[in-house]
Amino acid sequence: MIRMWNDNRINLQKMISLGMVFVLLCALLCGCGDSEDSGLMGNYRSSDSVLNTDIGALRGATFAPLLSQWFLCDVTEDQMTENYVFDAEKEKRTGSVFVIDRTENRLLFGYRMLDNAYPASITKLMTALVTLKKCDPKELVTIDETVAKMTRGSVSELKEGDVITVYNLLIVLLTSSANNAAVALARHISGSEEAFVKLMNAEMDNLGTNKTNFVNCSGLQVDKHETTAYDMYIVYQECTKYPTFREIMKLTGGEYEYTNAEGEQRVRAYSTTNCFKLGMYPYPEGITILGGKTGTTDRAGYCLILHIKNASGHEYILGVFHCETEAKLYNKMNELMEQYCK
Repeated sequence: MIRMWNDNRINLQKMISLGMVFVLLCALLCGCGDSEDSGLMGNYRSSDSVLNTDIGALRGATFAPLLSQWFLCDVTEDQMTENYVFDAEKEKRTGSVFVIDRTENRLLFGYRMLDNAYPASITKLMTALVTLKKCDPKELVTIDETVAKMTRGSVSELKEGDVITVYNLLIVLLTSSANNAAVALARHISGSEEAFVKLMNAEMDNLGTNKTNFVNCSGLQVDKHETTAYDMYIVYQECTKYPTFREIMKLTGGEYEYTNAEGEQRVRAYSTTNCFKLGMYPYPEGITILGGKTGTTDRAGYCLILHIKNASGHEYILGVFHCETEAKLYNKMNELMEQYCK
């Protein structure tokens, strides 16, 4: 009798295990959490599941990114945001919004986080991540003719023959959002921008995202250069693993050193594109800006990922994509900070 009971128990355990595998496979095949009306995603704490490492969790931290929609479906009717007005002046205009409690790893608000979006210069977060994984910040980069001749979009003063550290190029990349700094890093690491972009897309795959396709390393508008707000949140989280990234995120402006083609030591000025940090738009009292990345093109609109902490030291990451104007972007960010982060 005891042996029969043990056999039955083993069989029951096997059935339960098979059932769990079946449920997981169904989620994978059905793309759970990815329907047209599913604006919010479920979330988890790093202690809840070993699956956190599958999406590039912050292994040295006490929190982890939100679990990918392929593994967790936790959308309930009261969380749906179908009636959320993205732009009060143009109700048919849509964008993407999220507010994530980084300290407790909770999704506080999400709107169209999984919709396709043009990332513009927020792309440069992935350029920075690949650079940080492949390079020592002290490495020297020599600016070539291709980089020196770039004029499209936001560019920094980089002249042929200039020798600049990877660290200082990352400053120009992440603060001034210089497209030519992105290409300089790409060519230094991979020999060409095209080869570097393959590394970017491979890294997105490693992070467990599934809706991003990069075509360049700068974010210049190109067909099929797309992502989602959720995917870029994951990239930002991964970047914060690196002390160099966290240091640069604190910068507002200053000067960086380089050597010109004649071998002379020189300095150039740089300044952030974050209008909150420049004092152009007010933000709630008690909020400290820890970092973030802007992005703007005609089709992407005005975009911003913002990393902040409140007066009690609680950290948040917010994202707004596809605002019509700069003022609307910063006003929307202000609304979100006031409502969720104070």
